[in-house]
Amino acid sequence: MSDEHNQDDRNSRAVSVTPIVLAGGGSERFGPESKSLATVQDQPMIARIVDAVRAATSRTPLVAVGDSEKRSVVDPVLSPPVRYRYDVEWGRGPLAGIAGAIDAVETDAVFVCGCDMPQLDPSAVEWLVDEYASRPAAAIIPATDAGHHPLHAVYDCRALERYCSQQPSDLCLQRLVSELDATVVQDQDAPDRVPLNRSVSNTNTQAELCAVRTRIRD
Repeated sequence: MSDEHNQDDRNSRAVSVTPIVLAGGGSERFGPESKSLATVQDQPMIARIVDAVRAATSRTPLVAVGDSEKRSVVDPVLSPPVRYRYDVEWGRGPLAGIAGAIDAVETDAVFVCGCDMPQLDPSAVEWLVDEYASRPAAAIIPATDAGHHPLHAVYDCRALERYCSQQPSDLCLQRLVSELDATVVQDQDAPDRVPLNRSVSNTNTQAELCAVRTRIRD
């Protein structure tokens, strides 16, 4: 075994990860249909994502649904087990869902993602967790030409708790990224077997959904 491999083994740490799927948004650009329920290969997007992150982490996902009304929309399409959490009152947007879920986490880290990533791949999640385990960073965040993807990222639970406990007035996720000791990874950093760029792509419009359906069908 090489010295380099030995060094990698020494630097790795055992990490347990809870997945948090954010499903509390209004989906204004998508139209009247609930984006989380839109189907890809006859499966609602949120169900595909919950299944993928459960497979990647072997943990029960936390689904941040915003409020009880949104829970009643997604609950019929999700197979147990999942745990639901609601947005905190002081926030809005993705950070409100993250803050509402983080106090239910009992693991070292969390994988946070949106409910609009129908191509999310378990191998990409597993690779990001491995990167987190081998680096002294509070977060591992993918980046593409389109920018950072803080909603397809691994975060240190304690660092995220500290940030949310401040109840920041700036709710932009880029502020969260800038304040944490984050490591940014690129698609070219990932092994060939890991489709990172595809996994992080989200679906905001009906046109984007049609493109994803065609791509997966082909």
